[in-house]
Amino acid sequence: MIAWGINALNHGSSLAVFKDGQLVSNETRKEDELDSSIITEALHRGAPDRIFWYERPWIKKARQFKAGQYNRAFDLSVLPKRYLNKIRVHYAPITYTPHHGSHAAAGYYTSPFNHCAVVVLDAIGEFECATIWNCVHGEMKKVWSRSYPNSLGLFYSAFTDLLGMTPIQDEYLLQQMAEKGDPQHYKYDVRNYMSGSLEAGKNMHKGILDWPHNITNEQDKYDIAAAVQAEFESQVDSIMTTAKLLTNADCLVYMGGCAMNSRANKLMVEPKFKYIWSLPNPGDPSSSVGAVLYHTKQREWKYDFGVAKHIAISV
Repeated sequence: MIAWGINALNHGSSLAVFKDGQLVSNETRKEDELDSSIITEALHRGAPDRIFWYERPWIKKARQFKAGQYNRAFDLSVLPKRYLNKIRVHYAPITYTPHHGSHAAAGYYTSPFNHCAVVVLDAIGEFECATIWNCVHGEMKKVWSRSYPNSLGLFYSAFTDLLGMTPIQDEYLLQQMAEKGDPQHYKYDVRNYMSGSLEAGKNMHKGILDWPHNITNEQDKYDIAAAVQAEFESQVDSIMTTAKLLTNADCLVYMGGCAMNSRANKLMVEPKFKYIWSLPNPGDPSSSVGAVLYHTKQREWKYDFGVAKHIAISV
């Protein structure tokens, strides 16, 4: 039995190959579309019996319609079946996976934990932007969620754009800028955009369109970045507290693009969680692995990780 997990038409692309339940390769690319080399490499291991797609396309299109992204919502050429036919990857039936389910499964089923909380925080996929899962004895149960436009990832990316950088790419630069700023200067202005427990005061999907102050120098940018980082950390801390209360777990698996914010990761030490696990890239590239594991529930931690390197978050 050969299964392919695919993440594509997104922020980069990846293709994972499982043979008889074991992960044997996982190739990633920066390009959104699968290139011929990644497909050829996968086919060397045999044509797939089933393909697992990392999200549910019609749920995503419903969200795009709600968000006013009508060109994307009505573009049927990107439906997985049509896309795979176009690039001649039409070997097997397709099984679709909830976007956050792919993230959560990639983390949980590759971790060494039996019981853990899995927290997924990202920008936007289908409707869900944040989820908490209670995972016990190989089973995942979602116990909390926040949906579009209540997104910590969108919040951070929108301010990345406001400061003149590329969203979904340069967020690490905003984190670096925050080190040089005063988080108190724009604290209350920033809180107009995100408050409560991941409750967006405004829809930031199209960016920050009503920032009330002129940005006249680099120090202004540093101070805005510092306030954004401080609010981001506050939101992460609140969500992790909720995860602890809902699961009573000592172990945490942290997934999604927000898990790449190294400064905020330092908030997750005791007394919340004793052990923390993530992947080198906890964002969409690992969803190709998670798309398969969500359905098979196969534990991968016992295998050779030469094809899927794992790390514990450094705190």
